[in-house]
Amino acid sequence: MKPNLFFLIAVIALISCKGKNTNIKETIVGDTPNAGKISIAVDESFLPLLNDEVTIFENENSIAKIELVTNPESKGIQDFLDKKYRDVITTRKLTDDEINYGKQNDLNPLHFIIAFDAVALIINKENQDSIYSGDEIGEIFQGKSSQEISVVFNSNGSGEIQFFKNLYHLKNLPSNFFATNSLAELTQYVSTHKSAIGVIGLNNVLYNTDSLSEKVKIVSIRNADGNKYLPTETNIRSGYYPFRREVYIVCGESWPGLGTGFAKFITTDIGQTIIRRAGLIPARLSLRMIEVKKDF
Repeated sequence: MKPNLFFLIAVIALISCKGKNTNIKETIVGDTPNAGKISIAVDESFLPLLNDEVTIFENENSIAKIELVTNPESKGIQDFLDKKYRDVITTRKLTDDEINYGKQNDLNPLHFIIAFDAVALIINKENQDSIYSGDEIGEIFQGKSSQEISVVFNSNGSGEIQFFKNLYHLKNLPSNFFATNSLAELTQYVSTHKSAIGVIGLNNVLYNTDSLSEKVKIVSIRNADGNKYLPTETNIRSGYYPFRREVYIVCGESWPGLGTGFAKFITTDIGQTIIRRAGLIPARLSLRMIEVKKDF
C-alpha cells in the first residue's frame, strides 16, 4: 500500500503559509533552485518515490514544475548525458567514460546519494522454493544452474539488469533471461509461470504490497550463517540481505538551477523522511550512523 504523505503535506503547507505571499502568481518563471520547469529521467523502479518527492517539493515551491520521464536506467543516463534531462535517478555512479562524454557536452555531473535500496526476487505463489542461497542465485545468473528457471526483468536496460551484471561480472545474460515492458507485465508473467523468478526494485515492492502479495511472494536469501533474510530495512542496513544498492540523483547543472535545488531538497530532512516512509533507507541518516560509530 502506498505510504500516506498527508502528514508531510500538512507540515509543508504550514511552513509555506508562514511568511509567504499568498497572492504570488502561479506561473513558471526563471530557472532558480526553487523555480522553473525541468524534466528528470527516472527508472520505473523509483517512479513512486520520486512522485512523492516532487509532490512535496512543488507544494513548497509553487512556481516550480518538475516532469518525471520514465526510462530504463541505461537510456535515462544516456539521454541525461545528451542533455535531454536536467537530472537522472541512478543506482550507481557514472563511469569515467560517461563523465568524460558528458564533459564533451559541457556537462559536469554532480552525484547526490539519497538512499539505500535493494533488488528483490519474486516467485510464483505455488513455488515451494522460496529460499535460495547467495551461491544458488549466482549460479542462476551465470547460467550454471541445472534448474529450469526463467528470469524476467521489467524492462531492457533496467537498473536491476545492470546491478546483477556488475555483481557477477557479466557481459551478457543467459538465454533464459528476458525483459517485459512493465512491472505489471512482469508480475503477471511470474504469477502464471511456476518456474519464473522476477527481478524487481524494492521500492516497487513497497508501493505495491497489496497487489503483489495476491499474486507472488518474495524470495528469502540464505547466507553463510544459515539464516534466511528478506529485503527488509533492518536486513539491508545490516548487510545481511546481499542485494543492496545505492540510489543517486545526478545533476547536470553548472549553475544553481532547479535541478540542483530539487537534488538538494531530497537530501534535506523532509526529503529523507519521504524516503524513510517509502520503506527505503535514507542516505543521510545512514551516513550519520556510520560517522557516530567511528567516533566510538
